[in-house]
Amino acid sequence: MSEAVIEAKDLAKSYRASGRPVEALRGVTLSIARGSMTFLVGPSGSGKSTFLQLAGGLDRPTSGTIAVDGRDLGSMDDRALSAFRRTRVGFVFQAFNLIPNLDAVDNVLIPFYASGLAAGMRDRARTLLGEVGLGDRLGHRPKQLSGGEQQRVAIARALLKDPALLLADEPTGELDSKTGAAIFALLRGLQRDRGASVVVVTHDTRHIEPGDRIVRIADGAVVGDSPA
Repeated sequence: MSEAVIEAKDLAKSYRASGRPVEALRGVTLSIARGSMTFLVGPSGSGKSTFLQLAGGLDRPTSGTIAVDGRDLGSMDDRALSAFRRTRVGFVFQAFNLIPNLDAVDNVLIPFYASGLAAGMRDRARTLLGEVGLGDRLGHRPKQLSGGEQQRVAIARALLKDPALLLADEPTGELDSKTGAAIFALLRGLQRDRGASVVVVTHDTRHIEPGDRIVRIADGAVVGDSPA
């Protein structure tokens, strides 16, 4: 298996907004090593989140290729992409993407309902919520949880897959500094203890540590690539 968990070659993505063409990515070639902690930084609208969506199989490139674990995502049909997202990738979004009428346990389990819950999965969800500090919030719905607690539910949901790849888009954008530090400690634990590859889109560079990789993106292109 390749040492690169993500391999993008001449990756481009364009779309139309308000009737005008937008080039979100312009010929990006980028390799991200397995087991690494990588930060994508740059101004708003630079293409960072678009790259994350393509790497997670949430969108398809206009041209070029992007492969995860050696599998070309652009060549997969919708069913294969759905299975890839469900089993191989953990997503953590700034907006949390929790279902308002479900409690914390069911929000962790929601990605698996369509395919059926395996034996022990509900117990595993409870255990993970305990590991992220929500053992006393299992029956709480999102409106009963703080922003940091909701993000912890989202992280537990990602961890339930035991993902080889975790993609986080501004995971601390609306959180206070203390809660943000706790969230990054959880992400680093996933990388350190489980060997996952973690890719984070962020404007907040306070959580970057020595040894992390920083990829700078501007105007849809990679303009810098260096260790912290």
